[in-house]
Amino acid sequence: MAAFTHNLNIVGRCTQMQRSQKLKPLGICGGQVPYLLRLCREPGLTQEEIAEALYVNKSTAARQVNSLERAGFVERRVSAEDRRCMRVYPTERALAALPQLRQTVQEWNEYLLDGFTESERATLLQMMERVAGRAQAYIQREVGWDA
Repeated sequence: MAAFTHNLNIVGRCTQMQRSQKLKPLGICGGQVPYLLRLCREPGLTQEEIAEALYVNKSTAARQVNSLERAGFVERRVSAEDRRCMRVYPTERALAALPQLRQTVQEWNEYLLDGFTESERATLLQMMERVAGRAQAYIQREVGWDA
């Protein structure tokens, strides 16, 4: 069953490559897409909250947020609740790119699932949600966020 995680890795890498190619004109690379989608959906997250939501370590989240900030896609603001805390918000540039981000994700999903019946799609999604749930539970129980 080693081929299972190998295939997941292939799909993940190909997804990032496809997104990078499609979104290059906007100045967005594939690895930044989850950050932008999350921040557009939940503006005002802290870097730590972003890291936890995306299952990445804090240093990776910090690098991506820095890169997105330099490119003008996000901005950091001091939290009203805790002046020591910075919250991250999408800029107008990010919000303007959002429809193309969503379209790129949707087109890729459709491409990957082309030829699958609706029943097969539903079954695959259900099984992948179970696998993802087990992976998340393991990380939360055994590893934590600062691994």
